[in-house]
Amino acid sequence: MPGSTATISGSGASLFSRASGARFPSEEALAKQFGVSRPVVREALARLRDRGLVRTISGRGTYVEHANTAYLSEAFLRHLHRAKLDSESVRNLYEARIAIEGTTARLAAARSGTEDRRQVRRCLDEMVEARSDTRRWTAADMQFHLAVAAATHNPFLLALLDPLGKAIERTIRESYRTPEAVERALKAHDAIFLAIGRGDGEVAEEAMRQHLLDSQRYFSEQLALPSKR
Repeated sequence: MPGSTATISGSGASLFSRASGARFPSEEALAKQFGVSRPVVREALARLRDRGLVRTISGRGTYVEHANTAYLSEAFLRHLHRAKLDSESVRNLYEARIAIEGTTARLAAARSGTEDRRQVRRCLDEMVEARSDTRRWTAADMQFHLAVAAATHNPFLLALLDPLGKAIERTIRESYRTPEAVERALKAHDAIFLAIGRGDGEVAEEAMRQHLLDSQRYFSEQLALPSKR
C-alpha cells in the first residue's frame, strides 16, 4: 500500500511539532489512527528514519529527531549520488552556491571586522601552503568559504552553507586534479579577500561568482559533463 505509506510519512509531520526527543506513538496506535496494517506503519517509519526525522531505540520506542546540518549534508550527497552527477544536478548545486556565497561575499565586505578578515586571510595562507596536498587544500578551501560566511555575522547564511559542505568538498577535490584550476583558485580567493578587505561588496560578490563558475567548469570537465556559463 504505497499510498498509505506516503500518507503516514506526510501526515505524521504534525507530530514533529513536539520537541526533539519526544516519544513517537507506538506502531499499534499509528495503525489504528491511519487505518492501516502494522507492516505499512513500519515501512513509513523506516522512511522517516532514512530522512533523519525519527530514531528508534530497541526496546524503548521511536523518538522525534529534528534534522540537523549533518543530516542535511548527507541528504545533499545522496541527491548527487542518485542523480549520478549529471550536468543538471551539478548546475543546481552551483546555482545554490552562487546565490548563497555571492551574498556572503558582498555582506562580508560590508560587515566584517578586523578579526573576521584575519581569519579569512589565515585560510588563504593555508591554501597557499597546502597547494601540493589534496587533503589540506580541500580543508583550507572549505574553511575559507565558511570564514567568509561567518564574516557576515548572519548565522542563517552560515547555516545555509554548512550543509552543502561535503558536496562542496567533493567539487574541490575533483577540481584539484587540474593544476591550472589550483592556480586560478588561489588568484580568485585572493581577489575575494582583497575586495572584502577594501569593503567593496560588488567586487567581492562578482569575484565569488566568477570563481564558482570556474569551479563548475573544472568540476564538470573532470567528470566529463557539459558545463554552461
